[in-house]
Amino acid sequence: MCPIKIDEIKIDHIVDFAKDHTTFAAARENGNGHLRIFLINDVTGTVYTRNGRADSWEELVGSACELIRVKIIEARDCVPIYKVNGSHND
Repeated sequence: MCPIKIDEIKIDHIVDFAKDHTTFAAARENGNGHLRIFLINDVTGTVYTRNGRADSWEELVGSACELIRVKIIEARDCVPIYKVNGSHND
């Protein structure tokens, strides 16, 4: 996976899944236009990012994890938020 340029991430939209307390966020890196997809467990705070080349989800750790959570919280005032009364597995 290409390194995530967190300082260039702009959240595009957010989907909240009520049943399993998770948040899905789609974002783009401003510099290169790479699409980034994140899945956050709202209970534990764990953040995963999608690695399309490996067809897997990878856990973010340390400051990257915290910075993505902050970006998503800040974006809630200015991007579309879709609320699903279900889970991301439905």
